[in-house]
Amino acid sequence: MKNFPAISPAVHLSSRCRTAGSSAFFSFLQKTNQLGGRAEPATASTTAFAEIPPAITWLTVAQMAVKHPAWSENSLRALIFASKDRVAAVRKGTQNIIPGNGLAAAIRRVGRRVLINEKEFLDWVDQQGIKERQARG
Repeated sequence: MKNFPAISPAVHLSSRCRTAGSSAFFSFLQKTNQLGGRAEPATASTTAFAEIPPAITWLTVAQMAVKHPAWSENSLRALIFASKDRVAAVRKGTQNIIPGNGLAAAIRRVGRRVLINEKEFLDWVDQQGIKERQARG
């Protein structure tokens, strides 16, 4: 049997990735930190970062409950259920419609998975507080 030299691939790969693959990104962050938050003159590399819109964060109900402990999974599921208009009991041939709570814009269903747009959900929560204050006085 041949004896191969002991090489730790994890250390080798991580050190190579840190120095070669993302050195431009780290140098960009260092420049930004050295400027103390002040903007530097626009160059081709900095304008490319400015044009990218912020990513939308989609979370499952369980992830949302862990990230924002103010809402349990059950309370989030109740809000999701009440997000759209729904039909109440049918009486004498008329349908009573129960209005939704307005959260439907922040919810997407992909198969059986329910995803919540974190930013829109938090904006919806802020709007609920504004509506209550306006209703009081």
